Amino acid sequence: MNNTLPIDFKDERGLEVFKDVIKNLPKDVEVYLIAGTIRNAIDKYFHSDRNLFQRDYDQIVTKGCDKYIAYLKDLGFYNGRIQRPTQKVLIKSFVGNEDISDFANNLVFDIHLMDGTDAIDNLKKHVGLILNGNALSIRDVFSSDWQDRLVSLPGALDSIENKQLKLNHEGYKYQAANLFSVIRFVHNGYAPPTEDELTLLIRELPRIEDERYLKNVQKVFKYVGGEDNARNICREIGLNVDIFDKKAVINSLNQDTN
Repeated sequence: MNNTLPIDFKDERGLEVFKDVIKNLPKDVEVYLIAGTIRNAIDKYFHSDRNLFQRDYDQIVTKGCDKYIAYLKDLGFYNGRIQRPTQKVLIKSFVGNEDISDFANNLVFDIHLMDGTDAIDNLKKHVGLILNGNALSIRDVFSSDWQDRLVSLPGALDSIENKQLKLNHEGYKYQAANLFSVIRFVHNGYAPPTEDELTLLIRELPRIEDERYLKNVQKVFKYVGGEDNARNICREIGLNVDIFDKKAVINSLNQDTN
């Protein structure tokens, strides 16, 4: 790997805000970048020709949650749409328009509040696909030896380097929508999980609420360039169930159990 982390800060404005966050971060606060932020950065190291757009910055706070949120608000961050006991989205606008849908002119932090836990335990319990099992302390973002400071699930780096999707059997049930993520990754050139693992992911789909199910379907269609492309991907990886129709999934699963 190279010795500089290629996190996409969109432009110089985002980079400077990130530096401000790290510069005076309270010593008793522990924050890790996770999920797409770190995965995309590592992906760029192994596959330098790829250009993955960074929309937001997923984080977990394992110590000092309240202090971290207050600290960000002192820096000019304000509340986004999601404000839950264990998850808060905070936004820093570069232009002062407070348009929360404007990812180009806003820095968006998707923060998971996990006080009293540790990074590796969070990855084990909450990550569905092994390639997402990487975390990096926000303090180490600009460290020359960042690769030695990564916290990773076994096989996470190999999964990204080899572009092979694998299931995290300990944590995949935390998110029922992992199969939709698989379709998006396959569109980006990743090999799908095994047939048995795909079956496990299909069984999780009925747990998704109807409205959220529809949003996931629409997100996949938009990401891969339309419904026809999405269905072609499903056929290519051997999915015989119409995963874009929740009722069809439930009926198929019911038939399998009869």
